[in-house]
Amino acid sequence: MGRVATSLTFRPAIIVALIVLVAPALAALDSVADLFGAGQYPEARQALLRSTDGARPGEEAIWRCRLTEDPDEALVLLREALDDRGLPEIARLRMALEVADLEFARGHYREVLAALAEILNEESGELPGEVYLRAGLALRGLGDLQRAREMLASVRPHDPSFSLARYYLGDIGLDQNDPALALRYFDSAADGGDREIWPRLAAGRWRALRNADDQHGAAQILERLEQEYSGSLALLEIRRILREEADEMAARAVPAPADTVATQPEDSSGRYTIQLGAFSDRALALAFVERFVTQCPTLRVDQVQDDRGQYLYKVRTGRFINPALARTEAQRLERLLGIETIIADLSR
Repeated sequence: MGRVATSLTFRPAIIVALIVLVAPALAALDSVADLFGAGQYPEARQALLRSTDGARPGEEAIWRCRLTEDPDEALVLLREALDDRGLPEIARLRMALEVADLEFARGHYREVLAALAEILNEESGELPGEVYLRAGLALRGLGDLQRAREMLASVRPHDPSFSLARYYLGDIGLDQNDPALALRYFDSAADGGDREIWPRLAAGRWRALRNADDQHGAAQILERLEQEYSGSLALLEIRRILREEADEMAARAVPAPADTVATQPEDSSGRYTIQLGAFSDRALALAFVERFVTQCPTLRVDQVQDDRGQYLYKVRTGRFINPALARTEAQRLERLLGIETIIADLSR
């Protein structure tokens, strides 16, 4: 299989759009583009060897990159080609986006921003939304949500990437526990007219409505997804969330004895929490909860994403405005349970 077909993390429609950026000028490489679009990668490689005469500057390097199995080799090809300062602007833009795609697929978010820096710093007019989308997602991966939102909001309504950018803005709104803002972005994404991402938007609206305690509205969205998009990844994700919630409720459904920890009333606005463990496997986190839930019935499992985009499952209890109070409770838990705890700052 071709390298690009396995490394891109965005929609197939975007892959086609990226090809179109270069394909209209490829009189000599039309057959390569056709074979690539059909998924016939070995044939496309052979066609590339026969069809380089007449290719415009940078075009051969772009196709060689797309048809290279090894991402490291593809990056070398692209960066060597970018050293040619005489490249046309469209070829340089396309290569920078190819580098960004490769680095994003590997979780190298700083390298994504480095690849796009020259383009973003230019004052040559409106950039394709694809550039802002890549940069925004990289910033999100680095935890810089404010700049991520600024980048994603820079995608104009007429741009093909507009709906997807609005979807991610809504997703960030959910991360920041602002369901009303998330719903506004999801509605704006739907107005963009891209029907292909409707299941993802519906899943986002489902999460936002549940967070806003609109269970009826969430149930209506779930019913429509089941009727019209029964095989969608969005529906599978919702089912996963519901299954995990059921598992967690089962893990916590153990009668608490009379000598359980007398935890302080939880304040939902508190920025501090007591963390008892962190696991890469959710099953291990649930097993931890089952082990100690009789003594600490307020245990919960928080799913968080690290700097590399990988998920961790952290077992925590309580929310506190006062860190001193959190430390007092943590010391009590340590004595009772015989384990070490840490105070986690939820605002970071």
